[in-house]
Amino acid sequence: MKPIDNLKEEHVLIGRMLTVLEGYVRDAQAGRGLSPAALREAIHFVRGYADQCHHGKEEKVLFPALSEKSEGIAQGPVRVLESEHEIGRTLVGQVEAAIPGIEAGEAQATQQAARALDEYTRMLRQHITKEEDVLFELAPMLLSQQEEETLAEEFEAVERQMGEDAHHRFEDLVAALERQAGVAPSPGGA
Repeated sequence: MKPIDNLKEEHVLIGRMLTVLEGYVRDAQAGRGLSPAALREAIHFVRGYADQCHHGKEEKVLFPALSEKSEGIAQGPVRVLESEHEIGRTLVGQVEAAIPGIEAGEAQATQQAARALDEYTRMLRQHITKEEDVLFELAPMLLSQQEEETLAEEFEAVERQMGEDAHHRFEDLVAALERQAGVAPSPGGA
């Protein structure tokens, strides 16, 4: 599989999780509250799969390879996308920080988590569109076949760091959260 196709495939699973998170936001806005256990599982997915694996491939491998091709790419799309990764990490931290308050029954904590989740899902959906419509379109034009092969090998190294069968474990986690939330899996993801 080509490296860009691998990233697009990961976007599909991330998009499914975003749909679950959007359901959590609607639940909180409707006064149904948020499940601390479900939030912890969602955070586990976001940090493990979306951030460590997917963003790891982008930040450690793809972004540097494309940045070497053009200062404009390095200072434009790559800088924006890396910044959005950091914003996402901050927002996920805000959700995690709200969990003890949610467990204590504090309405303000639920509102804080819902706001952060809403901002996170909106930002990440736009982020995915930018990656797919800009950077992922540029990559095949800028990278040689040898460079793509090197990217694929380096992506495999990131995968190995995730542990054996990590993708399947995260897919199962998303499917379980979809069932709990009553969300049908979206075939197109994001």
